Amino acid sequence: MSRTKVTTARLAAALGAVLGMGMLVPALCQGSVTAKHDVIQGPRTLPVNPAVMQDGTKTLQIEPRLPAHLAVVRSSPVWALPTTSALAGLLAVVVLAMLAILGRVNQLRRRLSDQDASLKKASESTQAIRELSRSMLQVAAQRPFDVQLPESGSEEIAELVDGFNAMLTEMQRRDRAKRDAEARMQHMALVDDLTGLPNRRLLTDRLSHSLAKGRRENRKVALLYIDLDGFKLVNDSHGHGVGDALLGLVAQRMKGRFRQSDTLARIGGDEFTLILDNVQSRSDADHAAEIALDLLKDPFEIEGHSIRISASIGISIFPDHGNEGGQLLRQADCAMFAAKRNGKNRIVQFGDGLGSAARERMMLEGELRHAIANGEITVHYQPEFDLATNTIVRFEALARWMHPSLGPIPPMSFIPIAEETGLIIPLGAYVMEKACADAVIWQSRANRPIQVAVNVSSVQFARDSFLEEVEGTLRRTGLRPSLLQLELTESATLTGVERAADLIRRLTGRGIGVAMDDFGTGYSCLSYLPKLFLDALKLDRSFVTELAVRPETRAFVQSVLSMAHNLHMKVIVEGIETQEQLELMRSLGTNEAQGYYLGRPTPNPMDLLGWGAAKARVKELEAVSSVAG
Repeated sequence: MSRTKVTTARLAAALGAVLGMGMLVPALCQGSVTAKHDVIQGPRTLPVNPAVMQDGTKTLQIEPRLPAHLAVVRSSPVWALPTTSALAGLLAVVVLAMLAILGRVNQLRRRLSDQDASLKKASESTQAIRELSRSMLQVAAQRPFDVQLPESGSEEIAELVDGFNAMLTEMQRRDRAKRDAEARMQHMALVDDLTGLPNRRLLTDRLSHSLAKGRRENRKVALLYIDLDGFKLVNDSHGHGVGDALLGLVAQRMKGRFRQSDTLARIGGDEFTLILDNVQSRSDADHAAEIALDLLKDPFEIEGHSIRISASIGISIFPDHGNEGGQLLRQADCAMFAAKRNGKNRIVQFGDGLGSAARERMMLEGELRHAIANGEITVHYQPEFDLATNTIVRFEALARWMHPSLGPIPPMSFIPIAEETGLIIPLGAYVMEKACADAVIWQSRANRPIQVAVNVSSVQFARDSFLEEVEGTLRRTGLRPSLLQLELTESATLTGVERAADLIRRLTGRGIGVAMDDFGTGYSCLSYLPKLFLDALKLDRSFVTELAVRPETRAFVQSVLSMAHNLHMKVIVEGIETQEQLELMRSLGTNEAQGYYLGRPTPNPMDLLGWGAAKARVKELEAVSSVAG
């Protein structure tokens, strides 16, 4: 076989392999098919079947058998056929080969494209995983919860990134809530929630800064300790809601009046402090304290109540009274208590004597608790006389304290302490119980009913259970209600005139007498008297001493007498020390009198009800009355 034939045969075999036609092409080329005729009959194309690859792509596949409609006229290779037929057959083979090659090329191109897409997706997923890992490390180390990653990579990686972003969003929300809560806690730790003022903690910090600045600049710093008078009574009378509102209004008034460089703080309860930087002299501190008192003069309108309140103010000054904040605060507190002991609604600067006074007060408080618990408090009685009949009409019960080692403690020393500490509640209850029990006994010695008068503090009167407590005392002792007279102070009614009037009406409705004690001191206001339904007014002893030296006092007493009588009230005068005072008050129209000239307090009032000293005293009064007449 010639070289051309060999080459053609090899080419035919190769084409057969590429085209997948098995032995057809070699057979056609080598003439192994038997021919019936000399020419090819039928169409000049070979049947082609599409084949589907495993990856889903399609390719062309030549049938491995000779189609039924193709016939070869004689057994001879293609090159042995006539020239035209041979060329046509070869051309058909070449076309089929080219189609197969193009199909395979497309298949390979699609595979490469899919592989490129897979590689790109894998690269994106790898990059997304790297970004996710980096972000996780960053979040763990620096907590930047505001980071958001772009979604990329495979669906699984995208879902993971989406979940991570959602987690960061939630962590950011929680972190913001935590910061807000911490800020609120920090605010609460430094600022009083009720008034918005600095609290004790922030006050201590600012006081330290003020003292440090004062040392550097060689300037004075003043500290004012402000305690509201009677605030507990407001709480007890109107409730804590009104009390809280009052504290807020007090803070507003003061906050708007002082300099921004000054620090007004609430350090607890009804206690405020004021730091005054750059004070030139002690008088500057006094002036600021006077401003604070003036701010409280106008009543506070709260929920339909007109509430009046005052304050006691203590002052300490750096460096005159101390160099440290805690020391100055204690000294100002001590001065404030001195202001309360001296009558309240006043200003006291710290002095050397106040330190010992503060220690004495603390000691007395402890001793008073012990005295009340152990029955060391006794009750003395001072007579009150009817000036029309010159007879004893009642005895006023007065608490007395004989200390085992200190001796007699005056009421002006321990009663204020009892009111400030709340000890007045058990002390007042004891005095009322003892006085009512004694009054039952002395009725058998008198030829007429003799009342007992019991002083009631504003703290007692403000208790919701006060009426029940009085009724319980009367039941236990067996004293008739008409033989008990309760003496109230003016301050007990000022915090709530409506409540006071209602309670007095219920007391008098049960037959209990009610009088206003020490009338004319502190907060005297004639306009509210008609609302209170009192049985009597008790004029303060200061009017008796001033009658001889101040003509206007006489006019005031006359007006009070006229008003009281028009309101069907009796007028009782305290502090009668001389016969001249007695006759003067009698001439003005006073109904009853009390004082050392008429009788001193005694632990045994029955001696005054017999034929002893009291009987002789009554005869003296009758004689004086007849001479004056």
